[in-house]
Amino acid sequence: MTTPLSSRQAARWSAVALLLAFVGSLLAGPAEAAPAPGIRASYANPVRKADGHVDAQATVDRLRAMNADTYAFLVNKSTDWGDLEQGFLPAAQASGLAVWVYLVPPTECPGGTSCAEYLPYKKDYVAWGQAIARLSVRYPVLKAWAMDDFNANTSTFTKEYTAKMRNAARTIQPGLDFYPVVYANAVTQSFVDAYAASIDSLILPFRDDPYRNTLWTGSLRPQLDQIVARLASKSRKAILMVYASTLSRTTITPDVEYVRTVTAVGLEYAAAGKLDGVIQYALPLTPGRPQSSDERVAHAGNSALVFTVHPDNATTAGDYAAASTTIRLDAGSTSCRMVVWHTDDRPATSPLGYHAKQAIVGGTQVWERDVASEGSDWYTSSPVDLTPRLSGGSATLTLRLYEKKAVTNYSVTARMDDISLTGCHVANPGFEADGGWTYSRKGGDVLAGRHTYDAVYSTSVHAAVGALYGG
Repeated sequence: MTTPLSSRQAARWSAVALLLAFVGSLLAGPAEAAPAPGIRASYANPVRKADGHVDAQATVDRLRAMNADTYAFLVNKSTDWGDLEQGFLPAAQASGLAVWVYLVPPTECPGGTSCAEYLPYKKDYVAWGQAIARLSVRYPVLKAWAMDDFNANTSTFTKEYTAKMRNAARTIQPGLDFYPVVYANAVTQSFVDAYAASIDSLILPFRDDPYRNTLWTGSLRPQLDQIVARLASKSRKAILMVYASTLSRTTITPDVEYVRTVTAVGLEYAAAGKLDGVIQYALPLTPGRPQSSDERVAHAGNSALVFTVHPDNATTAGDYAAASTTIRLDAGSTSCRMVVWHTDDRPATSPLGYHAKQAIVGGTQVWERDVASEGSDWYTSSPVDLTPRLSGGSATLTLRLYEKKAVTNYSVTARMDDISLTGCHVANPGFEADGGWTYSRKGGDVLAGRHTYDAVYSTSVHAAVGALYGG
C-alpha cells in the first residue's frame, strides 16, 4: 500500500520535478522553429545539364537551399516528361520535396494550338491528368497539377471539361489537387462561381493588372484583398505567383528588391490564412546568372530611378509617375543648387511634346527636358537654384515623367540618377539603397520605381527568397 505524502513532502517533490524538467529542457537544446505557414514554392527554370536534360539532384539541392518545400515542374520540351518521371520525381521523393506538374494550354503548346508536338498526351488533358495521377501513386510527393494561362483558354477548359479532367485524375489519386493559373483581372466573381467546384486552389500571378509590369508593387495588397474575398465566398484560396524572371512584353525586368517585396507580402497573407502560399515564377536556379539586357541601368553604381511607358499602352495628358523625397539645407548653408543626371531611350528624331522629364520643388516645376531632345547618353541638367523654393530650410523634391500629350503607342524608358546637391541634401541621392523616396502615379500606364542591375542575379535572388522562405 502506498503511503500518502504529507503536504510538505508533496511540495518538495513538486519543486524537484520542476527543477528536473528545467534541466531537461536545457540538455535538449532549443526547440525547433515551426515551419513557415503556407506553401513556399518555385516554378520552372531548373538546373540543366549540357545536353539540355534537367539535372534533377542539382535542382532539388538548390530548391532545398532556398528553403522551398514545393517545386512546379514545367512540362514543355519534348524531354521534360521523361526527365520528370525518370529523374526528378525519384530525387524529390528521396528529399521530401513536394512536386506539382505544370502543363501548358493550347495557346502555349510547342508547335501550335493543335498541340501535336506536346508529348506524350498532346491536347488530351484528361489523359494528362490520369498519367499525372498514376505518377502520384508511385511518388506520393507529387501533390498537384497546374495549368498555365487557364483564363485565356476557357474555350478548351470549360467548367464541364475542367471537372472531367480533375475527376479523372482523382479517380486514380483522390488527393491530387488541380491549380489553374488565372490573372487578377480574370478572377471575377462569375469566374469563381463557375469554376470553384472544379479547382482546389488558384495560382495568381501578380503583374499590376491591368498595366503589366514588374516594377510597381503598390497595387498588390488591394488586388489580393479583393481576390481573397471573392475566393473565400466559395471556400477557395489563391497561391501568389511572384515574377522572379522577365515577364513577357514588359519593359523592365524584375530585380531582387521587387521579388523580395512581393514575396514578403505573399508570405504575410499566407501567415494570416488568406493565401495558400507563394510560388516564384521561373526563379533561375543555376547560380551566377545575370539579369538580361539591363547593364545600363545606372549612371554610376548599379541602381537608378526609372520611368516607363510601355509600347501599345495609351496615356492621357496629365498622367505621370513620380518619386518624391525631402530636400534640406546643410547645417550653416543659406543656398541650395541641384544637378540631375538623366537619360532615356528615345532618339532625337522622335516626336517632341509628349513625354517630359521634370523636377518639382515645393510644388513648383524647376526643370524639364523632353525625352526626344537629346540622344540616349547620360546628360546633366543645368544647375538649378532651389533656394527660393525652400520653406524653413526644406521642401519636397519630386522627379517625374509627365505626359504633356496623350499617346497610344509611344514607348519610353527614362532614368534619373546621382542627384548632385550643393548646400543641401536628400536621402539616397544615388538610389543605391532602398528607401528615402516615395512613389506615386496618376493614370497607371506611366510607371516609376528604383531598379537595380545585378551581375549575379540568380545567386542574389535565390538568397533573398531563401531568407524569406526560411524566416
